[in-house]
Amino acid sequence: MATSVGVTTQNGTTAADVTPSEAGYPSRRRAWWTVAMLTLLYALSLLDRQIIALLVPDIRRDLGITDFQMGLLQGVVFALFYVTFGLFFGWLTDRFSRRGVISAGVTVWSLATAACGLARNFIHLMGARFAVGAGEAALNPAAYSMLADSFPKRRLSLAISVFGAGAYVGGGVSLVLGGFLIEALPKEGLVLPILGQLSAWRVVFLAAGAPGLLVSLLIWTLVDPSRRGRLVGGTRMKDAVVFALGHWRFFCGHFLGFALLAAAGTGFQAWVPTHLIRNFGIPVGQVVSILAPIGIFSGMGGGIMAGYVCDRLISRGVRDAHLRYFLWASAIQLVFLVLCVLSTRLWGFIIFAVIFQLASGFAGAGPAALQLVTPNNYRGQVSAAYLFTFSLVGTGVGPTAVGALTTYVFHDDAKIGWAIAANALVVMPLAMLCLYIALAPMRRAMDAAAAWSDDRAAAP
Repeated sequence: MATSVGVTTQNGTTAADVTPSEAGYPSRRRAWWTVAMLTLLYALSLLDRQIIALLVPDIRRDLGITDFQMGLLQGVVFALFYVTFGLFFGWLTDRFSRRGVISAGVTVWSLATAACGLARNFIHLMGARFAVGAGEAALNPAAYSMLADSFPKRRLSLAISVFGAGAYVGGGVSLVLGGFLIEALPKEGLVLPILGQLSAWRVVFLAAGAPGLLVSLLIWTLVDPSRRGRLVGGTRMKDAVVFALGHWRFFCGHFLGFALLAAAGTGFQAWVPTHLIRNFGIPVGQVVSILAPIGIFSGMGGGIMAGYVCDRLISRGVRDAHLRYFLWASAIQLVFLVLCVLSTRLWGFIIFAVIFQLASGFAGAGPAALQLVTPNNYRGQVSAAYLFTFSLVGTGVGPTAVGALTTYVFHDDAKIGWAIAANALVVMPLAMLCLYIALAPMRRAMDAAAAWSDDRAAAP
């Protein structure tokens, strides 16, 4: 039976019924407030990142660009600055205030999203998307590090999975907000003070960027928790590299496995609104009403379910739980993604999309596995390296490959569904192979982590 601790810790935990391994963590109320605020910020980041997917026809018309160029804007152009600045912000996360890192990032990406609405050509829009990527790179490394210091390891996967669910909320809200504004705004747009006449899609970008500037003030209501599980020594990048090389099989398999899953998922998310518009003749408002509930409820449900199951498996001694879970889930994803985008019936599309999203909740479980095996000294840098791979392969390859397949392989805008399926049929089997190869290395990494873990005495 756990020993009671009759004191209040420096982080505000009244430990009348807290196990020794939980003493020193923030109270559950404070910890879950941190989750709630970080999830809101993650949702806003995905809103600003993905709202462009709903504006493809209008942007193409006004700026005279191709599907391939739109794929670049949603993929490689965004990912290049996201991954580059992610490494820098990971380094800052391990050394300085994590709240300050997040606040700076939110301000930059919000202003950059608004700037997308002022672009006059492809180069202008590309520059603004660069800045969106640079700002959003600050959030995840700092958030993962804060959450790992706010929850015992046996509860961490669920907490990070709830945070990861913000991706689905943001994606759904981007559809709802974008669809509502497109339907509500006059076709000729609005005349705004100083800015003059702006098309409807430009106003949507301005509206999407504004909330982040307000919500960024709430970051300072969070308590930056004490750093736990810290090895003796510094936080130099050289030390982080040496640590990672000691477990290179795990990190390579994990990074590439989840990144390739993301390449299929982002290819789907970026282009499925266009698929419905082109192949089912559905107006934007109806596309929103179909995709937003699927993304929000199925995506969130799948992510939280994955986190809960992984926590249960870890408590029962399954040391490779996160990889094992998604090795099986990825097979389900592949089957139902292909069925979804090749279905000629709208009801079939909806059913298959729901199942695909339920199996796709890796946004939290993947990073949670990294926090379990990485000392606090290097969590920001390791998380940034993961996001580097995840974004370069996932965000960079997925949307760009689908656009390229449509333009240069199928030579038919109506074949966008075939392009989404072809992309998934290539990358997802490779993802499954990488996850399988990383199973045994993760078990060894978890064994090594027991030497420095603050939770090694945790009750199951």
